[in-house]
Amino acid sequence: MMQQQTGGYLAPSRRNPLGLTLVIAGHVAVLGAIALSPPKFIRERVKDFIVTSIPDEPPPPPEVPPEPAKPQPEAKSVVDTPKAVVESPLTQTIDLATVQVDPPPLPPMPPELPRVETPPSPPQIVDASLDPRYASRFQPEYPPSLARNEVEGVVVVRVLIGTDGRVKAVEQVSSREPAFFAATQRQALSQWRFRPATRDGVAVESWRTMTVRFRMA
Repeated sequence: MMQQQTGGYLAPSRRNPLGLTLVIAGHVAVLGAIALSPPKFIRERVKDFIVTSIPDEPPPPPEVPPEPAKPQPEAKSVVDTPKAVVESPLTQTIDLATVQVDPPPLPPMPPELPRVETPPSPPQIVDASLDPRYASRFQPEYPPSLARNEVEGVVVVRVLIGTDGRVKAVEQVSSREPAFFAATQRQALSQWRFRPATRDGVAVESWRTMTVRFRMA
């Protein structure tokens, strides 16, 4: 490379002073002509260099994140009960649920009948009766004075029988001889026994009429 450069037209061995002078003079002439030329020539030769502002490209729109998937409603079996709707000739919808319908008038009430009170059932009363276990004790003793004279007679008495079956009182209804009544009264108070009367199954006091006969055997 060094050998080629040294061997060119600028090599010192071949440098021509006249040619160099001509070259320099040509350059000076050109520069002077340019310097002396009018400004119009310079403006035509040199075009204006206009710098325009190139707008930047708009930034891309921001990425919108996808909307999260909405949860699907659970499938339920629902039976809707439709409202009763009546279509009128004027295509007016009437909701029967909001329509108030007056009830039909009630029939007149029959006159109230007088109340008939049912009388209570009569109580169940069972009269007192002789107790057969004491049947042999009912005949009183014959008064001795009347027995010697062979006097016979009949005595009717009313006795009050208590709830225990014993005689609590004796009343004379009829008697021809006071001795017959006295003997009957003593026997009734001491020896007579009855089954007491009952009212609806409950023992109660009661009166009973008894007839006693005195006869000679």
